[in-house]
Amino acid sequence: MSNIMAIVPAAEYLFMCRFASDEETRFYLKGVAIQPAPKAGAYLIATDGHVMGVMRLEDDQATATHAGFILSADKTLRAAVKSGKREQAWIICREDRADIVRLGAAMSPTMDDLATAPVSLSISGMAAYIDGTFPDWRRVLPATITGKREGQNKMGVECCAGVRPDLLARFQREDKPVSFDWNGTDAMMIDNGDERFIGVVMPHQNGRTMADIAARRDHVVLSYAAEPVAETVAA
Repeated sequence: MSNIMAIVPAAEYLFMCRFASDEETRFYLKGVAIQPAPKAGAYLIATDGHVMGVMRLEDDQATATHAGFILSADKTLRAAVKSGKREQAWIICREDRADIVRLGAAMSPTMDDLATAPVSLSISGMAAYIDGTFPDWRRVLPATITGKREGQNKMGVECCAGVRPDLLARFQREDKPVSFDWNGTDAMMIDNGDERFIGVVMPHQNGRTMADIAARRDHVVLSYAAEPVAETVAA
């Protein structure tokens, strides 16, 4: 039996796919990188060079034993892992294929349960994995963050420091508010209300100065975070 490299929930994989690239020239960005997290669990990372998403899942939600690989965001795999309201899907990443496991929505399987669960479908080849090197995502995280987040309600995504609304819309999930932390120079950190996730808007996409942000103060809600989100996810 082919060795298991990782086990990840399909719902989180699908969410992360929205940050992957669709450019053929950047084929190594056309997927979701799976990397082991410190101690246990897994990182899911995706970027198109403009925005990036990083999700850290604990060991009861995902596992990764391989040093790192790229799970394809190919439409074949994405279509295969979609599930209905009464079921949940998991991706069992083996060395030669990606196995899809489906269980009832009310079930709470362990990683051991999933490793031996019946497989509903297997995807292999380029539709499953990308043969490439994923960039060092930690390099784009800002060295310092303000600790103060500026945000807006779910109807005011376009107010977030003037960043293109189509970019910010990718971060939003389940109608939760999006807030940002920006030191005025480096990449902008995005918080979408999921404590497992951080988003990044690359510096060249901000296109705004602190004066621009100040001019929009009447349109945003100010909030403060006791713990920087970057430290929570990327430690």
